[in-house]
Amino acid sequence: MAFLWPFNTLLFPRLSFLFFRFGVICFFANPILWSSPTVSSTERTQTSISLKAWVFFSDKGIDNQSLSPVKFLDEPILSFYLSTIKDQGAKIYHQSRWLNAVSANIPSESHQSILSLPFVKSIEPVRSYRNIVETPVWLNQKHNIFSAPSKEEKENSIEYGLAKKQVEHLQADFLHKKGYWGKTVVIGILDTGFDLSHQSLNKIEVLDQWDFVNNDPITKDEPDQDDVGQSDHGSIILGVLAANTPRQLVGLAPQAKYLLAKTEKNWHKGIDFERQIEEDWWIAGLEWLEQKGAQVVNSSLGYANWYSFSDLDGKTSKVTIAANIALEKGVLVISASGNLGAKLPEDQRLGLKGRVTVPADGFDVLAVGSINRWGKRSVFSSPGPTADGRIKPDLVALGEGIASIRPRSQFGFATNHRGTSLSAPLISGVAALLIQAFPRVAATDLVSILRNTASNSAQPNNEVGYGIVRAELAHQSLLDKFLHVGQPEPIPVDEKKFLKTLFGRIKSPLIRPNYPNPFNAETWIPFSLPTNGNVQISIYDFAGYLVQKLRVGECAAGDYLDTNQAVYWDGRDKSGQAITSGNYFAVLSVDGKIYPAMKMTLQE
Repeated sequence: MAFLWPFNTLLFPRLSFLFFRFGVICFFANPILWSSPTVSSTERTQTSISLKAWVFFSDKGIDNQSLSPVKFLDEPILSFYLSTIKDQGAKIYHQSRWLNAVSANIPSESHQSILSLPFVKSIEPVRSYRNIVETPVWLNQKHNIFSAPSKEEKENSIEYGLAKKQVEHLQADFLHKKGYWGKTVVIGILDTGFDLSHQSLNKIEVLDQWDFVNNDPITKDEPDQDDVGQSDHGSIILGVLAANTPRQLVGLAPQAKYLLAKTEKNWHKGIDFERQIEEDWWIAGLEWLEQKGAQVVNSSLGYANWYSFSDLDGKTSKVTIAANIALEKGVLVISASGNLGAKLPEDQRLGLKGRVTVPADGFDVLAVGSINRWGKRSVFSSPGPTADGRIKPDLVALGEGIASIRPRSQFGFATNHRGTSLSAPLISGVAALLIQAFPRVAATDLVSILRNTASNSAQPNNEVGYGIVRAELAHQSLLDKFLHVGQPEPIPVDEKKFLKTLFGRIKSPLIRPNYPNPFNAETWIPFSLPTNGNVQISIYDFAGYLVQKLRVGECAAGDYLDTNQAVYWDGRDKSGQAITSGNYFAVLSVDGKIYPAMKMTLQE
């Protein structure tokens, strides 16, 4: 009978495994390590063994030069390539457009024939990981389980209930008070599954969900294929973000739209599955989330098995590569930094305090570590740096004593969840609120702003990174960015004074530069009033003809700057027709008095 025998990869880092068959030993020299057999990574018969592997293709059967890199990534794999490797005996599981590869079970006798195909670039194993996530503390500490907050807690936490501390320490309440609760933003979550029966979760707007482990649309526990508790971890994470039970538990973004991807298996028929995840599940889930329109992706999962510290360079792990691609495509990826603060044997040998887990090593993946209530790194929280010397984690948030739902209940809550898994969704929630306020902000720009406005940005380190998110300062930084793009037409104060007194007291009504500018189809026009007044903004084309009147109505004195307050224009004229590309002028009138115009440019 054929079988696999795992060996010490630290002693033989480039020899993936020993393959024993009929007494013959074969060495597969490959820098990517084959996994030891698991329930899902091998299929055995009496005569052969099928190994789960990535088949990478050399092209997509089209002229690569005719497409931009981003569009090329979205091109499907050529059907001829798929049918050919199927004919060779491969059983395909998942297709990755981004990696230009498929995961498939390949019979050992077909390995060489598939590899010799002219369009096959390489064959590499699908790795199985041990997921470094936390067993929920509440399982063994019943005295910390709550059905509802106490009377004192209700009085002290009228809006957020048990979540008050974790919301306010990131200044997310500042954004909530401005009316941002995640509305219109799409958040994707990669986790163990999701049970929406809890009262705090049953009204969430779920756009879609998919189980990539069992390949079906049901992400909650299913008795015929899941052990009890499979969806616990994902449900807790979802509760931090989306819970909406006023005075009991209110998450950071309860009005967001959600995409739920189940990409991990915890147990198998009562036997510890070592919290393994196969990388094709995670990558397939991420590509699905991006294709469905996710703007923020939260991954409260960290993977470490099979990786040496030198692999944590932001470009080796397949899941990290996929996360980097998602960012290139405009998706903000937020990952738990991991719970490897306690040293692994290799870390001890290298003199490291610990290490981040993939995909947290990604270049612009926001790796989130955990701090305690005193602002110090939690002992379990993975520190940096990456192998190439970059600072990690990027940000930190509370990761001890976190409030969320009690899974497998309809009304229960718990306040002692812990781990970087709980820190990550706190940052994901803040990011969603900022995206609602500034829907045109690029993912990479938001990464920079969150880093540069965090509490430790002046002296970032590998313990807490750039520090705790300061949502109010990040919001102000985004206002600066979007209000100061381009040169405005003449306004009642000169440019230097305008920049200095942007948030100061003004003497006369003032129209601000629109954003984005140039714009395509829609834009926001901010303005400021020194006193109350009836506001109207008129749009004229370059020839001076009236295009549209935007009647705002009576407004109190103040600044109307962000997307929740500025005047919105959909780029249509009075008859409802879309206007053509060109220059236009926005004119502010208050109580019938006209003020200097501001130039805008529409580019299709």
